[in-house]
Amino acid sequence: MPKPDERKSARAPLRQDVSDRVADSRGAGETEFEKPRGVKWVEIKSGLTRAFVYDLPEPVTDSRLEVLSKVRSAGVSIDFVKFGQGAMSFVAAEADQPALEAALKGTSAEVEGGCCVVIVHAVNMQDEEGLVAKIVSEVIASGEGVDHIGDMHDRVLLVASQKTGERLVKKLEKTFGKEGSE
Repeated sequence: MPKPDERKSARAPLRQDVSDRVADSRGAGETEFEKPRGVKWVEIKSGLTRAFVYDLPEPVTDSRLEVLSKVRSAGVSIDFVKFGQGAMSFVAAEADQPALEAALKGTSAEVEGGCCVVIVHAVNMQDEEGLVAKIVSEVIASGEGVDHIGDMHDRVLLVASQKTGERLVKKLEKTFGKEGSE
């Protein structure tokens, strides 16, 4: 068995080699672990139809399920589902608008083509104090009408008409910069 001093000296070169290599590699082409915070880019997803179904009879949960069943039976894929008091809304591909209108026939519904989703991308935006509020404040200050606002850990999503979406993209890029915009 090695003596205590021999064990210490046997480990020291390894520690020194590893720590020296780590210290020497920092700043020399090291990949960032975390991306910088803040808005990175704003994009627009066009070609959508918005459906707003209202005056749903009680029990509302059953009425919503009936609407969703009709939409599924029509083969229409939907996204951005939102529930309101006695109402619901969602978006679908604009190409599915005729099938969606047929599926919702007989319900109190508005179906509007020419919509889009504006997506504001930002890494860990919910951890960045005030960033979501700043984005929403800019949208409100624009005076533009937005149908829905949603958020995720790394983006804010805005459903609006195509023309409104295009104006919002320009406004948000002007406010936050165009870095990486698509």
